[in-house]
Parts: sequence; C-alpha cells; structure tokens
Amino acid sequence: MIRTRLFTALCFTIFMLVDCTQSSTSSPIPPDDEKVIINHAIEYLNNMDWLPTDEDGKQATIQSITVDDRFELIDSHFEGSRAWLVTFPSDSQRTVEIPQVLVESESNEVIGYLPSE
Repeated sequence: MIRTRLFTALCFTIFMLVDCTQSSTSSPIPPDDEKVIINHAIEYLNNMDWLPTDEDGKQATIQSITVDDRFELIDSHFEGSRAWLVTFPSDSQRTVEIPQVLVESESNEVIGYLPSE
C-alpha cells in the first residue's frame, strides 16, 4: 500500500515537472486563423516584390514570438510585444531566401520582417 502511494506521488511529480519544463514556441492556432495570418504575410511579400511566383504559402509555418531588435519593424513600439512569425520553407533553387514576416497577434496586420541572408 505504501509502495503504491509512493509510486503514485512519484509519477505525479514527474508529470508535473515534465509539463512545467516543456516550452512552447507556438500557440495553438485555429486553421482559419492560420490562413488569415499566412495570407497577410503573402500579401505583404507580394507588395514588396519579395515572393517568388512558385510560393503558395501551403508549407509556411507560424510560431508565436516576442519581437526583438533583430527585426525590421514598421513601428518600433512593437518591440517587446508578442507576434506571429511566418516562415516560408527554404528552396535550394532560390538565390535569396524569403524574409520571415511578423504579423501582430491581435490585428493580424504585418508589423515587420526579418531580412533573409
């Protein structure tokens, strides 16, 4: 009986520790919201003439980040805020990679980008 209680307490502690140490870089986003976020990024890249004609955004990924000084921002007051970072897959056929795009998490408007290398 004591072993069962100790085992249960140990398992509970392990589950709590594992749950607390797992960091999540992305928040669950409903699929419709993902499409809106990616479409805003695509529209921005098209307006800047930075999006290759073969890129459709279907393989783009989104993660939630804290905006820092690595990004070219439309307005500096966004630094330190949370935003969605939209990343398009790399392609060995491209000579220049597509910049990552920052989309504001409340309005879904583009607030900046991370220049490609």
